[in-house]
Amino acid sequence: MLKKILKVVLKAVLILVIAIVLFAGSFILVLQINEYNPEASELLTVENNLPDSSESYIQLSDTLKILTFNTGYASLSATEDFVMDGGVKGRMDSKAEVEANIAGIEAILTAAAADIYLLQEVDVDSDRSYNTLQYASYSELLDMPVSFGYNYRCVFVPFPFEMGQMMGNVQSGIMTGTNFFVETATRYQLPGTFSWPLRIANLKRCMTVSRLPIAGSDKFLVIVNVHLSAYDDGTMRVQEMAALRTLVQDEYADGNYVIVGGDFNQTFPAAVDVSATDTADADYLYDLKDPTLWEAFEMDADWVTEDGWKFGIDLDLDNPTCRLLNQPYDALNRANNQYYLIDGFIVSPNIDIVSVEIVEQDFMYSDHNPVVMEVTLE
Repeated sequence: MLKKILKVVLKAVLILVIAIVLFAGSFILVLQINEYNPEASELLTVENNLPDSSESYIQLSDTLKILTFNTGYASLSATEDFVMDGGVKGRMDSKAEVEANIAGIEAILTAAAADIYLLQEVDVDSDRSYNTLQYASYSELLDMPVSFGYNYRCVFVPFPFEMGQMMGNVQSGIMTGTNFFVETATRYQLPGTFSWPLRIANLKRCMTVSRLPIAGSDKFLVIVNVHLSAYDDGTMRVQEMAALRTLVQDEYADGNYVIVGGDFNQTFPAAVDVSATDTADADYLYDLKDPTLWEAFEMDADWVTEDGWKFGIDLDLDNPTCRLLNQPYDALNRANNQYYLIDGFIVSPNIDIVSVEIVEQDFMYSDHNPVVMEVTLE
């Protein structure tokens, strides 16, 4: 009798194991079939574009105000942690919370009154942000020419491995808005990728390039919106920066004006001091409180200052651009949070930086603070 029971149990366990293997295999196959595989370059649609006339072009006499802001898909506000940063969550607890963050982000965008907006982590009907239509909302609010490049498309992200926290279907990307006529907007795929099977449910990083004609000139202001890799070993970020360098230097060699803005997920060189040591160890403006925490490696960008390019950053010790989501934001003891300076700009030598300011929001609506820069074209 005992042998018979044991045989039944073993058979049931075997059937269960086979079922789990078949389900997992089928799920991976579905992800593989539906994997987002963008072309090396893709022309983007410019919505709400202005007429192609000199009245809609940039004037060389203009002072331009540009805002970059990683909006954290309106889901990474002060109350949140995130599993990839050492927390546990993959989404907020309710749609109402996401909608409150969208309203707060929209207030920031309105108050900035910028000429050019560079937004990262903008969701389009994604499960992780309760299917809110963020790109449509921000487009309607700004009421200017806008374009959108996807960098994350997956039918279902099964992470974190906890019911109610999985991110699910993700459709997300980077958004550019301008007060000027946009001749073209193009999405360029960046090099580097994670190994299979991580690749099929991961981001496909890109840069979007908007070309804005300049009145009385055959040259363009070239606006590059970037959101570079975060959770690699740093190798992909080096590759991405090399691709970015090639693109912007080619544009500058053609006589154009170039502004790169966004979330670089790297510490700007001016916020790193390696002079006190001969090792590769970096002394960051915002030191790691724990060596196990996520490190924003120093940006590999010696070419910027060597070639006359400029960093548009605000070195304000009391005002970082990003916080780590290993825990909810500690507003009572701000020293208890891990900070970074990873958001800002790189501009070509023919552009003068008038000012750069981190807009302090105390991470109320996102894990990033906006950065605003004013420039003039020489």
